[in-house]
Amino acid sequence: MHDRVYNVLFLCTGNSARSILAESILNAEGKGRFQAFSAGSQPKGDVNPFALKVLEALGYPTEGFHSKSWDEFAVAGAPQMDFIFTVCDSATGEACPIWPGHPMTAHWGIEDPATVEGTDIEKERAFSLAARYMKNRIMAFLNLSHDSVDRLWLTTKLQAIGRREGLEAEEINPVDTEFETALQAASLPTEDLAHSKGKFFRFSDRQGNPVGYGGIEFYGKDALIRSIAVAAEVQKHGHGSAITRLLLRYADIQGAETGYLLTTNAAPFFGRLGFHPVERTAVPAAILATPQATSLCPATASVLSRSVSI
Repeated sequence: MHDRVYNVLFLCTGNSARSILAESILNAEGKGRFQAFSAGSQPKGDVNPFALKVLEALGYPTEGFHSKSWDEFAVAGAPQMDFIFTVCDSATGEACPIWPGHPMTAHWGIEDPATVEGTDIEKERAFSLAARYMKNRIMAFLNLSHDSVDRLWLTTKLQAIGRREGLEAEEINPVDTEFETALQAASLPTEDLAHSKGKFFRFSDRQGNPVGYGGIEFYGKDALIRSIAVAAEVQKHGHGSAITRLLLRYADIQGAETGYLLTTNAAPFFGRLGFHPVERTAVPAAILATPQATSLCPATASVLSRSVSI
């Protein structure tokens, strides 16, 4: 994922000052790693001239900017955003836009310099201060390691798809006591959790109530889906299906192509989700070498497979 270019959208109300500053600064400082855009929920229609004056003084691009609605990024063919930052100042009671269907990765509230009254020198000083604050936040973001940005992106994507399934996903430590207890209650193996290099998640409903768990391990382009457990009191509500779909989408985001799982008694359930039985002779060697396949699941367990793309 290190060679990908991340799209970043800066949102504010008017898209005339702070978000314009952010767009210009990130496009320059991102050095091709990030492509920045900006928009507003109630665009003013014109870019504030002090924003352009300050950008020019700081040596940042000033061409091609215009105040526009976020609607431009919600149509077919628009760039798909990886990160969305709001830059309005909610601390002062300013109404911040909410991007439908997407997570707000961060809120970088900065006081609106366009509201400052006084001389041109005082107004320019306010814009310079806003630009400095914005640059500090951007540079902190850019100074994250590649791996940190990748993890942040993956977490953001998982939260987004989780909300579409009506669930919130939280990564957990595989030796989490509640997780282990849930797996044991579901007669699922736990012996290898401390040594697994997979990712494990707790899933909650929109009210924050935990409903289940799930995990995934990656072996090149293949993913082993495992440890799906739904609390007994909330079974028969579609949570198991939702968790499975979330894990498949997560695998797709990670670049996997095929998902595998082992089961002793749930083949019909997973069959309804598109999984089909495969002979062990057709299963990749890395999957067959996992503790799940070699010792933890009985030899009679079925191996199921499907494309991770949904």
